[in-house]
Amino acid sequence: MLVELLAYLLVGSFAGILAGMFGVGGGIIIVPVLVFIFSILGFEDSYLVHIAIGTSLATIFFTGISSARSHYLKGSIDAKAFLPIAIGISFGAILGAFIASSLNGDILRKIIGIFAFLIAIQMMFNQNRNVKKSTNKIVSMLTGVGIGSASSVLGIGGGSFTVPFFKYNGIDMKTSIGTAAACGIPIAFFGSLSFIAIGLNEEDLPPLALGFIYMPAMFLISLASVFTASIGAGMAHAISDKILTILFSTLMILISTYMFFGASS
Repeated sequence: MLVELLAYLLVGSFAGILAGMFGVGGGIIIVPVLVFIFSILGFEDSYLVHIAIGTSLATIFFTGISSARSHYLKGSIDAKAFLPIAIGISFGAILGAFIASSLNGDILRKIIGIFAFLIAIQMMFNQNRNVKKSTNKIVSMLTGVGIGSASSVLGIGGGSFTVPFFKYNGIDMKTSIGTAAACGIPIAFFGSLSFIAIGLNEEDLPPLALGFIYMPAMFLISLASVFTASIGAGMAHAISDKILTILFSTLMILISTYMFFGASS
């Protein structure tokens, strides 16, 4: 029991740093760790991954608030870019949760793995292209629907998609990260509520589970991540955009590798 609690705190601490530093929710780390822990605890295989994803999204809500607040105080959130994509993300997150309830994610993992790898290459070889582009609001909303859906299916905060999107549209790296952190909030909010609603009708859920969210894990991971998200945001603002872009690209390659070779859902 003590090892379980310490594992939640440890993964939460690391997820918070990732959230603050790169604008991601940390779900890429949280989901596989929770799958491993829940397997040991003997959760039913038929809904184990769903609980891991739902719990991850619930923690990202609190992490995202902490991370976005830190970036906002540093002036690195672009409200004009955030609003239209956030609208699309909100609808997409709900859609993604219902897709996840009946979807085998192996093919989707590989598609996103390819996408993550291409993003990493594009960002590394286009570091100096920060020419401001006019982004159509409809395009941003539709992009948000896609990002919200994919993020909700995978239990992630969407920063691996939103950071490159903002960067491609001419926003500097630090502001892209800050705005992406804010985008994680509607993904997590609507996604986790949907996972609660979907899971309420399931039988034989573990004690202390609210739908497809396991409350002890959510509480401890969120508690740790809220404190470390501000540390990650400070680290992001302490290094140059060039180094930050390289580090983010490296993270994307790791995500790509995980999507291809990580545990099957």
